[in-house]
Parts: sequence; C-alpha cells; structure tokens
Amino acid sequence: MPNNSSSNTNARGRSGLSRGLDVLELLSGGQEGLALGEIARRLDMSKSGTHGVLSTLARRGFVERLPGGVYRLGMKAWHVGNGVPNADMARVAMPLMERLVRDTGEGAILGVLAGFDVVYLCRAEGSQAVRVHAQVSDRIPAHCTSTGLVLLGFQPPGYLDSVLPAALPAITPSTIADAEGLRRELRRVRARGYAINLGGWRADVGGIAAPILNDEGNAIAGLCVAAPRYRMNKAWFARVVPATLRATQAIARDYFQRTPARGRVAAS
Repeated sequence: MPNNSSSNTNARGRSGLSRGLDVLELLSGGQEGLALGEIARRLDMSKSGTHGVLSTLARRGFVERLPGGVYRLGMKAWHVGNGVPNADMARVAMPLMERLVRDTGEGAILGVLAGFDVVYLCRAEGSQAVRVHAQVSDRIPAHCTSTGLVLLGFQPPGYLDSVLPAALPAITPSTIADAEGLRRELRRVRARGYAINLGGWRADVGGIAAPILNDEGNAIAGLCVAAPRYRMNKAWFARVVPATLRATQAIARDYFQRTPARGRVAAS
C-alpha cells in the first residue's frame, strides 16, 4: 500500500512554503507593514493559518512584528535579497541612472532577461511633466520593448532558439509579431549597438536601450530610456543615445570592478 502519511506531509510542507512566500511577496510591496487580519484577507487565508506563517517567519527573522500588531519585512529578508547578483547590479547602476536622468530629463529603467521575458530591476524617475511609467518587477515579453530587443540582440548564439515561443503576441499594431521579423531586428540592434522601440508595448510610447556587456560581449542587463513618442525626434535621439551608451559603459565598468569574476561568465 502507498505511504499516504509521507505524501500528505510533503504536501503540507509545500503548501506551507508557498504561503510563506506569498506573505513575503505581499509585505515587500510597502514600508509601513500590514496587520495580521489584512494579510489574511488579501491572501485569502484564515487568521489562524496566517498567524502560524507569520510566527515562523518572525522566528527566522524574515518578518518583524511592530507595536499594534503590524508586520513588515525583517532584516533576514533584506540580507537574502541583497545576496542576489541582480540586486548588486541595481545598487551599482542606480547612481549612474540618476545621472543619466539629469542629463536627459527622461526616466531610465534597468532590466534583465528571464527566458523570453524582461524583468525590471530598478528605475530612476524623469523630470518631465509627461513621462513614461514602468514598475520594478514588471515582467514583459522581450520582443515588444527596447530593453528586451537589446538583451536578445546581445545573447550567445542559440539563446533565442532556446527561448523563442511558438507565437509572438502582437501587443500593438507596431509589435514585431513574427520570428523572422524579430531575427532581422536583432541583427540591426547588434550592428547599431542599441535598440529602438516605437510603440511596440504601448502605442504612444517609445524608447531606446543599450546593453551592459560582459567580457564576452553578451548582455547581462539592458538600460532603457523611455519617452512619449511625440518627444522622440532627431534632436532627442542625438542627445539621448550617446548619454545612454556612456551610462551602460560606466555601469559595466563599475560592476565588473566590484565583481570581476562575473565579467568572464557568459549570460545564460
């Protein structure tokens, strides 16, 4: 007969881990913290089950309980998050992104590849009254953003074939929606040294993105400057493209000086 006891124990362990991760993700969305009842409500959990998860996380230092019964992320979560290589990239990049924003007036955002998607790591807000909004941790198909195009354009041979989906969704009429068209565009991106996207993700928004390259010439991250399309004239490109290329070169220099071994590892 099968050992149902062992199976049930494993299932409980997995569901407990999942609930704990749900709580951490929820608390990561704000600095002020949340009360137990609010956490339970948002995650559709019982108060007793939520209390058990929070107690375990608090014992391990991943959350802390504040006066009034409010919970927020603890120092252990901060230490774990800062051990991720992408967090180190964001720390290095932010001062240089803020300088880029001062030079251009436009917002900047840093992204990395996750398969065929772009995940945004950090952003620096622009000073323009009308500006493009993008959220850190957003995950967007790579073929419809300048960040995604530059990241795909500077990957090792065979990467695109390994992640290319069977169909490319046409998010707007300007989205590249076929594989051969995407390959042609990536060849242009690599020859040019940066990517241009005009309306591929939002019809009225465009952007340019430059790669942050390792020693093998592969992109480990992409830096995008985005703007409403009506501002993206010849003068805009003449000003923004060189500034963005300088910023990515400086980020790569500072990042690999800080962690030199990573410069010798190809992007995966």
